[in-house]
Amino acid sequence: MDVALINTNRYLAPPVIPVGLEYLVAPLEAHGHRVTICDLAFSENPEDDLVSFLDGSPAGLIGFSVRNVDTAHFMGNRFFLDEISSLVRAAEEHTGLPTVAGGASSLCSAEALREYLGVELLVAGPGEKAFPAVVDALSLGEQPAAVTDGWAAGIYPGLSHPRGRLLDYGPYLEGGNPAGLEFRKGCNWECLFCVERARPILTRDVPAVVREARSLVEAGCREAFICDSEVNLDLEDTNRFLDALANEALGLKWTGYFRPVPFDERMARLASASGCNSLTLSVNSWDLSCGESRYGTRDVKRFCRLCAEAGVKVAIDLLAGYPGENHGSVETALEVLSGVEASTVGVNPYLRLYETVPAGLDAAVGSSGSLLGETRDNPSMLKPVYYSGIDAEWLRGVLSTDDRFVLETGGTVNYERI
Repeated sequence: MDVALINTNRYLAPPVIPVGLEYLVAPLEAHGHRVTICDLAFSENPEDDLVSFLDGSPAGLIGFSVRNVDTAHFMGNRFFLDEISSLVRAAEEHTGLPTVAGGASSLCSAEALREYLGVELLVAGPGEKAFPAVVDALSLGEQPAAVTDGWAAGIYPGLSHPRGRLLDYGPYLEGGNPAGLEFRKGCNWECLFCVERARPILTRDVPAVVREARSLVEAGCREAFICDSEVNLDLEDTNRFLDALANEALGLKWTGYFRPVPFDERMARLASASGCNSLTLSVNSWDLSCGESRYGTRDVKRFCRLCAEAGVKVAIDLLAGYPGENHGSVETALEVLSGVEASTVGVNPYLRLYETVPAGLDAAVGSSGSLLGETRDNPSMLKPVYYSGIDAEWLRGVLSTDDRFVLETGGTVNYERI
């Protein structure tokens, strides 16, 4: 079957190469299907460009990649699903072909997302195995389930994905924007407000990832963003990956998100040797102040010290004001971070709520904080709903005493401020 894949992500701060679509190409081709990609990222008239693309396409199926529901920032939030649903409707009305959606947005919801977009089918989670199976079924005249569980289907660990073959990287790489590279999917932590919480960990083979990194360099990329939930989910596997990447000596600079533990001196050295000159450390005020979490003050200070000794700059993302917290606990967290070796600390006091993190909503409703945004007739919380437990103006005043601390507004990506 001929499959048309559509990149719907037109948010350009910064422009993001649709790595999720590229990870579908080789598996689809291995199943005997033919693939084309319509990239609408830089389109000024996306519906017209989509229809024009479909007019020249032999496609029997249209797949829409939906990376984000919205920007997830309270201030200046942009909601994307209305525009994407218009693209789906235009494609269906023009072609009558079956439509499938997938992408990172499926972490936020599944059936509600499918209904909002108006697609016939949705793949929730990784698509490498699940999406080709859906296409196989349709090509045989069978009807797949409305929602297919990509986490249960898994990935192809040894598959090295070709990069830059069906996409023009040029506009994305202007200004030094990084290309995505993935070692793992999933996360075994259960952070209260995270859509990636408690997902199966699916790890790719190190040689396959290194080959893919080489293909990025051959496609003109000089910087990469490791797309894992956190790069250091596992100490041994991560060190093995970074060691192999360092030995390859590709000259590829990279960044990514880390958590305070597990982390050791060897990982810091290997990160630097493999091309990491900056990274983002994710923490929250609850874990830094309650004393009952997987990490504490000592871990954060050690992480930042080891990075500094290895020549790796650190940007910190701080989520502040969990249910049950007060100004005192947030001040404790800020005091901790004021004493670490970090280049910048972005502080976010608005916690985005989602259907897939019900524990977060339950805690928020029963607390003394506020629910903000689309709080009525929005049970799936696809439209933005936030919990705020800390007064933003108070926080702004506290942060003004240290010019490294920034109240997040969604204007920049944290590591871009280093």
